[in-house]
Amino acid sequence: MLPTGPDPERPMSELLRQIVDVVSLTKPRLSSLVIFTTAIGILVAPGTMPFGDALWGVLLSTLIVASGTVLNMYIERDVDALMTRTASRPLPDGRLKPAVALWFGIALLVIAVPLMVLKVNLLTLGLGLMAWTVYLFWYTPLKRRSVGAVYVGAIPGATPVVMGWTAATGTIDPVAVALFGILFMWQIPHFIAISMFRREEYERAGLKVLPVEYGDQVSLWHMVGTSLGLVAATLAPVWFDVGGPLYMVTASLLAVVALTGALWGIPARAGSRWARGYFFGTLVYLPLLLGVLALDVL
Repeated sequence: MLPTGPDPERPMSELLRQIVDVVSLTKPRLSSLVIFTTAIGILVAPGTMPFGDALWGVLLSTLIVASGTVLNMYIERDVDALMTRTASRPLPDGRLKPAVALWFGIALLVIAVPLMVLKVNLLTLGLGLMAWTVYLFWYTPLKRRSVGAVYVGAIPGATPVVMGWTAATGTIDPVAVALFGILFMWQIPHFIAISMFRREEYERAGLKVLPVEYGDQVSLWHMVGTSLGLVAATLAPVWFDVGGPLYMVTASLLAVVALTGALWGIPARAGSRWARGYFFGTLVYLPLLLGVLALDVL
């Protein structure tokens, strides 16, 4: 038998796996939502932003948010190890050293900040840094202490759409606040639904969520209340003459569906199956609503 040397493809495949793991620290699905909502903010804003400038706005906003998610994974690697859906992430699984995540997260912020000053504007940078700070230093530690963390976490989650608006206009006005309200109110029932059908995981990890601390009925009333807020927020752009008949009809129909879905969960028959269905419904709701808004404005 002829001697065989080292497989040249093995180091390459190992390098590729590590690259994939490093990228996964940015939570690509969350990053894609940031890209989408920032772009919506730019598209809905008055005037026309040059494509190159818009691209910088979306890219740099995403980098700031990605920095926060990477550092969040670094901070919460012990908690992630206790939850089924996160235990296979690179840090709790031991595929990457924590220092890699720490320096990667810092590097993303160091790259994004000066470029945001040069290519976008200080207001958008300020919003990004505010969201980054709230996410890491308020929301992340609060998750272990209070169910109010879901409301605090919605602040940075709703900020990218405003960053898109300010990247295009350099100002914050009532329409930007309305867009923030849509994203803020959408997140509450979305995340409560997750914590309902993954209750055991959150309890095992020691995270304070409404279903664990107060049960399903209290959680459902929070969902109904924020769904009512979502109805008002989705119709607010129309009050400011943003969005036409198509958006008005779509927003009204989606509002009825969202509120009905939340109310449907109140009877005792509601449970994990209902919560999972509601959660997936919210994933359709947001891109459909904002997509129609952008289409109607354009």
